[in-house]
Amino acid sequence: MRRLALLGLCLGLAGCGAASPAHLPFVSGSDPYAPTGASETMARVQGHASTTEPLRPTPGNVWPGPIKAQPTLETLEQQQMELPNQPAPPPLPRGSSTPPSELPPVPAVPRVPPVPKTETGIPSPSRSPSGPPSSATTIPTREGQAVPSGGTGSYSTVTLPNGTTGVMVPNGNGTSTIIRADGSVETVPTPK
Repeated sequence: MRRLALLGLCLGLAGCGAASPAHLPFVSGSDPYAPTGASETMARVQGHASTTEPLRPTPGNVWPGPIKAQPTLETLEQQQMELPNQPAPPPLPRGSSTPPSELPPVPAVPRVPPVPKTETGIPSPSRSPSGPPSSATTIPTREGQAVPSGGTGSYSTVTLPNGTTGVMVPNGNGTSTIIRADGSVETVPTPK
């Protein structure tokens, strides 16, 4: 009897107030989780007929024409040969943009005699060279004493004993690297 009553109750409640199979039998009214809106997409989802015109392809050829063939090197050379009256391009400028006549003269630097070296190639500290005044700081190199001649806090230019110049860059560990004009590099102790 209980089974029969349970079956009858389930069948009776299955159709109570449910507008669709998705609704729960004890909820009255519409589904609170149903999407809302009045757009064209919502109308189509709900099964209503569409009122807008479908998209149609544009009549005619809408694509660009074929790509032009790129000229070959031979074609470009033939075109250049056909134009003999065309002037040659001006030569590219080289070096400084300042004419040599406007450059200031280079000051003469006195030569410093070489300092005797020890067996390791480091100048001997026993003898001080005669050369620049005592107010100038000199830097010992493998060729002799180099004299600073300008620069900033991150580099300085030096005049080497053989008369050439170089750039001295401090390494931060008590040494500096001198880069000569010929590309050779030397690490020297930094004067304090």
